[in-house]
Amino acid sequence: MQGKDKNPIFNTKAYKELVIKNNYNTIDFLLKEGIEFAIVAYTDVIDFNPQIPKSIIEFDELALFILARYSFESAILQKDSLMFEAGFGQENYGSHLTIPLEAIAQIIVNEDILTISYYKPKKEEPKELNSMEILLNNPENLKLLKKKKSNKK
Repeated sequence: MQGKDKNPIFNTKAYKELVIKNNYNTIDFLLKEGIEFAIVAYTDVIDFNPQIPKSIIEFDELALFILARYSFESAILQKDSLMFEAGFGQENYGSHLTIPLEAIAQIIVNEDILTISYYKPKKEEPKELNSMEILLNNPENLKLLKKKKSNKK
């Protein structure tokens, strides 16, 4: 099998949708059966609320998260994400994680890998607005422009 970076199918929308569906179905099954599990996920697209201070932990590109006990019990599966609470570091710093399903590279039970995904999510960069979009985003500016147009007539 070719490497994940060499096979273009792993970057397609169809493969991404397959990964989401497969991860959803697998996690749904595990939660319903009460089976604790672990995931390996791409960290740059995970939402941590609150953010975890770098003094407690710095994540690599991929990280292992074990959903056991409280983390497992707090897990909520949505159509496109997995949410759970976890503690980090010696202080057990608490954070609520929201992980997009396409960001889950592996699902593991005990030492058995149930799923493997070669899809690598891309972190969406904030869209740059041009000056007209910025101007029109403010409702007060819209009122002024409409007023100016009506005065011209």
